[in-house]
Amino acid sequence: MQNRRIHIIVFVFILLGMTISLIGQTRRDPRGMALAGAYGVMARGLFTVDYNPANLAIQEQYKSYRVWGGIGTSFTNNILSLRSYNEYNGKDLEANDGLLKEQFLEEIPADGWRLFSDLHVPIPYLNFSRYNKAFTSDFIMIGDIGLPKGLVTFLLHGNPIGKNMSLDFREDFLVINQYAYSVAFPIKKLFFGVSFKYLQGFSYFGLNPDSSYGYVKTNFGTGKNYMEGEGYYLFQQSVGGRGFAMDIGLTTQEIDGYRLGFSVTNVFGRINWNKSTIISRLMGNKGFIGDGGNHAYWFQVKEARMDKFFGKAGFGDIFPGGNRSKSDSSVFVMNYPSLARFSMSKWIDEGMQLAMDLVVGFEDRFYSFGAWKWSTGIEVTKSPRFPLRAGVSFGGWKHLEMTFGSGFHTGFIHVDWAFGLNQGLWFTTAKGINICLNVYTTGKRKDFK
Repeated sequence: MQNRRIHIIVFVFILLGMTISLIGQTRRDPRGMALAGAYGVMARGLFTVDYNPANLAIQEQYKSYRVWGGIGTSFTNNILSLRSYNEYNGKDLEANDGLLKEQFLEEIPADGWRLFSDLHVPIPYLNFSRYNKAFTSDFIMIGDIGLPKGLVTFLLHGNPIGKNMSLDFREDFLVINQYAYSVAFPIKKLFFGVSFKYLQGFSYFGLNPDSSYGYVKTNFGTGKNYMEGEGYYLFQQSVGGRGFAMDIGLTTQEIDGYRLGFSVTNVFGRINWNKSTIISRLMGNKGFIGDGGNHAYWFQVKEARMDKFFGKAGFGDIFPGGNRSKSDSSVFVMNYPSLARFSMSKWIDEGMQLAMDLVVGFEDRFYSFGAWKWSTGIEVTKSPRFPLRAGVSFGGWKHLEMTFGSGFHTGFIHVDWAFGLNQGLWFTTAKGINICLNVYTTGKRKDFK
């Protein structure tokens, strides 16, 4: 029975993962992914957007870039790898006093069993840069689904006695198109750049993390033999929104092979939902539940015990609850979280460059992770037609990531690809994968030396 429950949970997560997306960086680039995100001073041309727009002012061999096609995607959870799945699959979880079951429950993080995947598609032709200016347009899906640890524990182990069983669900799903105009210029020995973004919201639905909570507690002994609890969940949804954000960056000139950079992504980023847009008018402002807006759901467990069930108390007396559409549901505002990035690169040999980035997210939501992330990458271009890249990162929501990639550059046609393993250094121990591919063209500078 316990094995069947695990199979059901895994199956549900796989189904949800086919439709839910999350990214740890709003835009994806194979070169940046292959360097594990150590890309703050390595990015050039249109690929500087969301990393450091100041790099647009750095003179290099290409005067222009244009993307003709690409995709970035990943699939990650925070518990199961191939090795751990095989360890539990088909085993008797109750053997040896439930040793395997307890081991599985201990591996669930405090924020529950979460699943992430991502999808980023640069719009063909509408992603280009020339010299110190760039225009980008990207279709982005961001999401986060999961089960609270208390619910997974209840399914496998029953309700704990004397402890709050957390029912804090955190669910988000966001679909937007991000347009950005970027420009950069030199200031003495520094380069300064800025990106102005327009965020076109296609759809959002999820639970407001600041207002949603829930728990159930089972009391047994000392005169308390009943269950109690409460929960409140604010569900928000919309099919139309718009907002703005800005990136600001500084990069130094190269000194003795070193280059430093600092940038802040999505400063003042906000999206106003349920605003009248072309998308909302085409779809008739219809949400996934009702007509869009905010819907509140709540419940209580008021001393649920056997004598009440067989007494005069009705179900509504023991488990009161309800739902309603909130009167202020016409518009709600969502923060588009910011990221701060400190970057460095160093030429360690001719055709071999090392890069390091330290990134911090200020909010644990969407692509941000509310923690520090350290990335290190190396790029070898001794054979310009076949560049080689590899990287590793620690921290953030992936905790541990190993990446590698390459490309094929012939004339003005460039194809780059990258592959990464999340939360593990080998296929059997990793808990997710990243894949990214881009096809783009370049124009060379005649004045570059």
